[in-house]
Amino acid sequence: MKAKFFFLLFCFVFSAVSVYTQTSLLKALDYDNDNKADFAVFRPSNNTWYILRSGGGGFIAQSFGSATTDYLVPGDYDGDGKSDLAVWRDENGVWYRINSSDNTFVAVQFGTTGDEPVARDYDGDGKTDLAVVRRSGGSMFWYVLRSLDGNLFAAQFGANTDFTAPGDYDGDGKFDLAVQRPGSNQQSTFYILNSSNGNLQAISFGLNNDLVVPGDYDGDGKTDIAVVREGSTPTSNLFWYILRSSNGTLLSYSFGITGSDLIAQGDYDGDGKTDVAVWRDTNGTFYAISSQTGNLIVQPWGMSNDFPVASYDTH
Repeated sequence: MKAKFFFLLFCFVFSAVSVYTQTSLLKALDYDNDNKADFAVFRPSNNTWYILRSGGGGFIAQSFGSATTDYLVPGDYDGDGKSDLAVWRDENGVWYRINSSDNTFVAVQFGTTGDEPVARDYDGDGKTDLAVVRRSGGSMFWYVLRSLDGNLFAAQFGANTDFTAPGDYDGDGKFDLAVQRPGSNQQSTFYILNSSNGNLQAISFGLNNDLVVPGDYDGDGKTDIAVVREGSTPTSNLFWYILRSSNGTLLSYSFGITGSDLIAQGDYDGDGKTDVAVWRDTNGTFYAISSQTGNLIVQPWGMSNDFPVASYDTH
């Protein structure tokens, strides 16, 4: 499994939870509006999205974007309850998407070369907002184009060595600016700027090299701080550590393989909770633990060298 980097070309550098915000995170992977994440992969060899509809109706195969220039940024930009195919192009700062509501093509310039897309629902209107992070002068700058009113929101938050970790940690229906900061003692700290009251939270959790895997794993409408830790060898297990916002307890799993699996968390069983999940490159198969039943979900989908769309939110 790849460590911390964003999806671009074959160096995969990777990017909408209250009713609106948690829903927008789930909807980023729900292309048929059945309230379940759909199994989906992007194939760099032909720039095609392959989506297996969990609600029936077969699959979608849509050529869209470019593996050499684009970041995958799926989300519900038109607010119809379905995820839209979307990419952000680094070379020109343009967002391209196909609205699922009417199949129209939309192109919007927002951001500049070198930015990182962090599209989420920051204004709580149930639509994914265009958003980028810019690292400059030792700091991190957030720019959000609000879908609610078309206004620009800009804030300096985080250091340029931090990793982005936005989520609705306070449960107010709006995404909060958040980062994971590596520490000098290998202990990382999450810094969260609550959108509900402007308060800053600092929570020590995980190690510097852990991967951020945001989601609502306990179904309380708040994003849980969660990380995945890789093993020391390619055949070592992956370890998931989740700090449940509902009661502050730690949930942990040994699930996945370090050298062959990419993170693919999502609500595949439709119970409103994020399921621990991976996609295995060696056999093109999704594996997930149903949070509803505890059973293992196994779904062959894709082929070697594909990229699970669900990994857009892991870094």
